[in-house]
Amino acid sequence: MAIRNPRILGWEGRLPPSHFAFFMNNYDKMLQAAQARCAGFDMAALAVKAGVEDTPNHLKTKFFGQTVLVSKADGAVTVDGRPADFGQALSIYDWLCDRPDDARESGEYCPVGSLPGVFVGGKGLGMDMPKLARRIHEAPDAFTEAMKELGAQQLPLGDLGFRLEIFPGLSMCLKFYFGDEEFPPKLTLLWDRNILRFVRYETVYYIAGCLHQRLTCV
Repeated sequence: MAIRNPRILGWEGRLPPSHFAFFMNNYDKMLQAAQARCAGFDMAALAVKAGVEDTPNHLKTKFFGQTVLVSKADGAVTVDGRPADFGQALSIYDWLCDRPDDARESGEYCPVGSLPGVFVGGKGLGMDMPKLARRIHEAPDAFTEAMKELGAQQLPLGDLGFRLEIFPGLSMCLKFYFGDEEFPPKLTLLWDRNILRFVRYETVYYIAGCLHQRLTCV
């Protein structure tokens, strides 16, 4: 359910402060709960399970090529030295804390709607895929350079294809086709068939949003 701003709806004078706080702080509460839950885990065991570096004060790993530190003291997450945003933090917590011990990549990739057990299409996963595809069509060299800066490996997929590490031991692919007079350009995100062994379905949306942020920043 989408959380709407009660001020926009004109409810601020009709609801008690506790209800107003729910609308304004729902995502903050989710983030705080996830952080507190992470802090309650055995950090040494998490490091072994996820294969991440166990330092005296943090667990250390990578997320789309950026350095992630998870505080052993309180579970707080930083990404390249800055506090993780909601999508980054929830993606990291899910991958780190809730994966089973035997989670492994398959090495096979498919659209989100073709993942095992998924019965909805996922469409653009919250991203404006046609707009992004048009940008790539107009500047394919810039897209290629951006992918290389993210550490992606170019593959023979579509007209432009890349494999990109999300977290250590979990990758995804991007497949792009140029447009022509008949068809618009098309970008498809392809996920490892076992990704739902690592994260929940809704977390795939967060990961896609984080990838979009990375592509617009490099």
